[in-house]
Amino acid sequence: MPCPCCQPPESGDYEGMFDTEWANREADAYIDHGLEARAERLIAFLIENCTGPLRVLDVGSGAGGVHHELLRRGLAASVVAVEASSAYISAARMISERLGQDSQVEYLHGDFATAADGIDSADAVILDRVICCYPHLNQLLGASASKAERYLALSYPRERWWVRIAFGLFNVYLKLKRKDFRTFVHPHREVHAIAGRDGLEPVHAETEGFWQITVFERV
Repeated sequence: MPCPCCQPPESGDYEGMFDTEWANREADAYIDHGLEARAERLIAFLIENCTGPLRVLDVGSGAGGVHHELLRRGLAASVVAVEASSAYISAARMISERLGQDSQVEYLHGDFATAADGIDSADAVILDRVICCYPHLNQLLGASASKAERYLALSYPRERWWVRIAFGLFNVYLKLKRKDFRTFVHPHREVHAIAGRDGLEPVHAETEGFWQITVFERV
């Protein structure tokens, strides 16, 4: 456990932002319609290019659509899902039980950036729409990269003026609603630099709407 002086400062009210209503809405969308296009493209490279079974670490797992699909399609053998919202964990557990996956997934509640020392590495580490919800990119992505034995797969906002405007307007809305949560469009060069420092190189990149999708592989 890192000492308090080494931990990043408070990163946002994830419990207040991603509450039960939000989490259940996302879970229902996955059950009714499957993965969103962004998440589908995020795992497509792994499904098309990897042989399983993989040990998966799903950081900021939300309602768990990504790891549910990796398990359902047979690529993942086991998953550790780390999530800062307890409502999301409840929703993901509900889906796991419904799909008969509950014995294959371990759910951990907390901030991955501060809890990473106590979490094992995995074949594939996935962060789907996660670094855009966290101000301290180096701490979160650095901890995630260090746990990736083979692959690090990310989706994050594109560096386009219209994406920055959209995220900026959303932050204004959150401020007006007196929410402490904020979103971030981190520089892509920093994302690549952090992954590169840990020996990871990009092997796949594409875009889907607002999102950049990048898969890194360990050299």
